[in-house]
Amino acid sequence: MVENLENNEHNPFPTLPHKRYFAIGEVSKLCNVKPHVLRYWEQEFPNLSPNTRRGNRRYYQPEEILLIRKIRELLYDEGYTIQGAKQKLSNKQFVKDTTSQEQIQKAQAELPLNNEPLTSREPVENLKNQLADILKILKS
Repeated sequence: MVENLENNEHNPFPTLPHKRYFAIGEVSKLCNVKPHVLRYWEQEFPNLSPNTRRGNRRYYQPEEILLIRKIRELLYDEGYTIQGAKQKLSNKQFVKDTTSQEQIQKAQAELPLNNEPLTSREPVENLKNQLADILKILKS
């Protein structure tokens, strides 16, 4: 089964779960980029340096996921070369704005659309929890 990693115009990325660390497979799905591309980008972009643990497993934090999404946007959507994207990301204020706490909360608050029929109450409970989180963000 081949996954569709094409950019969806309306909602290009899935919602960012409320977690502290993400494995490379999770990041691949959250950013619509294959794992080997992520490993290559780690070599090319000094700002991108996930924590490594035993067995050289990579663990990414939410800020790094937003940075990966921005790199993907620069390269795939805006047509930057790797060198051009590096220059853009050398601006510390640009990176700070891209990976700010506000941007993380915004990425976590986005709700994915799912047209599959409900088979259990778990998705409904999950939706209720997400809506409660959104309400908290809006009230703050």
